[in-house]
Amino acid sequence: MTLLGRALLPMYLLASPVTGMACGVSQIDRSARLEDALQNGYGVQYWGPDFNADTLNQASHGLLILEAAKVGALDTPDGKERFFTPAEIQTIGQDGTRPVLVYLNLTEVEPWRDYWPSDKTVPNWVGPVTAQGDKLAAFWRSEWRDILHDRVARLLATGADGLFLDDALNYFVLGSMASDSSGKPTSIERSAGVMLNLVREIASTAREIRCDALIVVNNGVFIGRDAPASARDDFDAYRDAIDGIMIEDGFGAADHPDLHAALKQDYLDRDVSVLSLDFASDVEAKPLAQKARDKGYAPYIVPDGSFSYLAPPASRSR
Repeated sequence: MTLLGRALLPMYLLASPVTGMACGVSQIDRSARLEDALQNGYGVQYWGPDFNADTLNQASHGLLILEAAKVGALDTPDGKERFFTPAEIQTIGQDGTRPVLVYLNLTEVEPWRDYWPSDKTVPNWVGPVTAQGDKLAAFWRSEWRDILHDRVARLLATGADGLFLDDALNYFVLGSMASDSSGKPTSIERSAGVMLNLVREIASTAREIRCDALIVVNNGVFIGRDAPASARDDFDAYRDAIDGIMIEDGFGAADHPDLHAALKQDYLDRDVSVLSLDFASDVEAKPLAQKARDKGYAPYIVPDGSFSYLAPPASRSR
């Protein structure tokens, strides 16, 4: 962690018994905590009219995945994001009884963040634009990694219990692009290897701050199979570093026997929790949640992808 990152930590985190690598919290302990929370279902919210600590406190979900910034950089006078305070996160987490994970995008640059240079120059950590118009970060470069590491420190300084790492699957998107002079990975295989190491780095930084930090990755199910055969140890270390993986639309557009086989063989059989997030109406939600449970996943069903409110929790039990 950089000196800037450590300087951003409040004293209660620096002195916390869960700070530092020798805190006695094992991967098994983290896994058990996540699974216990998922018994009461989880929810995802990034914004909305009820996006405040008091309202979120009343939610019955066992785990919440939230955007840490209440106000984006584009909407503040000084161009700085306004994060939930530690007191607010404690309220949302019901005094530490419910884990709260906060959002971190690994691979896409977002215009509402305050990491952009004030002089409006285009930094070298901006990567190519995808066919869908998403602007990728140059996640293979150390400059972008420095931004992520410092952002981890800021996010965990809110008192959050861990991180939700989004858009890991862009390793595949980037690796599929034509080669250029940017120094990017030149194949899906190489890009997968870069992402394996990036996630491990972020998890390590998080646990230097809070060694019981929970890490859930969004998508990228096939990363171990896409990585070089020589990276088998890296994939094992990756799975040791994460506590859960989310799959979006796994019973919709992404539904395929190979997907569910990989989720079982590569994650569930290694005691990595699988969170499924699917899109359906209220009428379709109940049977869809049961399909997820039957696979061993923790379900969450939302009617759309706005994430502007919490849908009802879907418990792990039938």
